[in-house]
Amino acid sequence: MPFVSGGGISIVPTAIAVVALSFLSLASVVGIFVVIVVANRADPDPTGRRPLAVYLFAVAFFSVFVVLFGTYAMVSGVVQLMGTHPGVAAVSRHPVGDAVTRVVVLGGLVVVVAAVLLTVSLRRGLRLPEPGPGGGPVARVVQSYAASVSFVAVIIAAASIVVFVYQALRILAPGVFELTETRIVAARTLLSTLYLALGATAILATHARLLPDSGWRVRTRPRGDAAFTPSTPAS
Repeated sequence: MPFVSGGGISIVPTAIAVVALSFLSLASVVGIFVVIVVANRADPDPTGRRPLAVYLFAVAFFSVFVVLFGTYAMVSGVVQLMGTHPGVAAVSRHPVGDAVTRVVVLGGLVVVVAAVLLTVSLRRGLRLPEPGPGGGPVARVVQSYAASVSFVAVIIAAASIVVFVYQALRILAPGVFELTETRIVAARTLLSTLYLALGATAILATHARLLPDSGWRVRTRPRGDAAFTPSTPAS
């Protein structure tokens, strides 16, 4: 469905809402399943902090993508200020500007609440102490959370890049790629999907720091090893 209709801009674009809610529902089921089931194995938990860690990082998993899609909705609203909207009825003095303001304000409220939940959950979860060196049950929950977020972020980034490139091709060659709307309309989609790709990439980069070393490194033998021979005592 179009972002702009004859009566103005919807406070929450239907297409964005349906896609975001569907994706968040699926991603939450998959991600929280990984965090709870994979990390909650029958390992010793002498401190009893694993259930709290599972709760905190499940909240963080949901919140991080609410922030991403909330800001994406805000960007999708702001880009509507580009160009004109001849089909929008003048229900107010500034129908487009007023509608964009509603989208940005509502998206901002959602982002602020989700960002607070994300910050509090992550800080508290990462500060849970574990006795002794090495990874304990809380560390495994953290790694499961980071891997789940990274997996979903890769999917979002890949899909967004495909849409971005295709929109760019439509703008450059409208006849070949059957651009039925104006270039401005395609540019709005291009910019919003570019933000989504960059946001997902930023999430992937920040959460990759929580992942353990995969061990895929090229190991080279020191230069002197081949020529090294043990010395023999003089007779």
